[in-house]
Amino acid sequence: MDVQLSRLGMVVLGSLIAVGCNSEGSSTRAAVADRPATLSNPQQVNADAKILADFKSRIDQYMELRNHLKKDAPPLKETKDPAQIKASQDVVAQKIREARKDAKPGDIFTPEIRQVLRRLMYPETKGSDGAETKAAIAEEKHELKDVKLQVNAEYPDSAPLMTVPPNILAALPKLPEDLEYRFVSKHMILLDVHANLIVDYVLNAIQ
Repeated sequence: MDVQLSRLGMVVLGSLIAVGCNSEGSSTRAAVADRPATLSNPQQVNADAKILADFKSRIDQYMELRNHLKKDAPPLKETKDPAQIKASQDVVAQKIREARKDAKPGDIFTPEIRQVLRRLMYPETKGSDGAETKAAIAEEKHELKDVKLQVNAEYPDSAPLMTVPPNILAALPKLPEDLEYRFVSKHMILLDVHANLIVDYVLNAIQ
């Protein structure tokens, strides 16, 4: 009888140990599964950080050039006269065109930067909320047919400036004052607001 009880005790003890091991293993696996994906791929995070730093550097170089050229333009006194505002824009824009006469698509939005920006915007265009975002971007598509996707091109006065959805704007790197992201249908442009000039653009920015 004592031998049988001893054997039974050993069996129960062994079962408890096995359950404990299995529970610990499950907890460990669950903890690993709960880790953020970014931590499991630090190389991608580092690569994106370098690309975004390069983007900022290119933006800073443009702004340095643009601000220098703006100083050489006739000062614009505070006015609401559209003709005077347009004349000031034209002077600055022409100086930028001359200084960037060899500018081409991708000088600021490099292929690598385009890829990262699309990836940042992608989550904001999926699901039901994403459908609303895409609809808002496409809402004025028919009114943007006169906008030429061309570096150094003027943004037409007759074309509306589409408001970028707040969730998209929050996902993108912040720009300095006087530079803005704008959409032309599913394409995204970098607009110099004061010069009314397209600095660069990304085709099919919204998938």
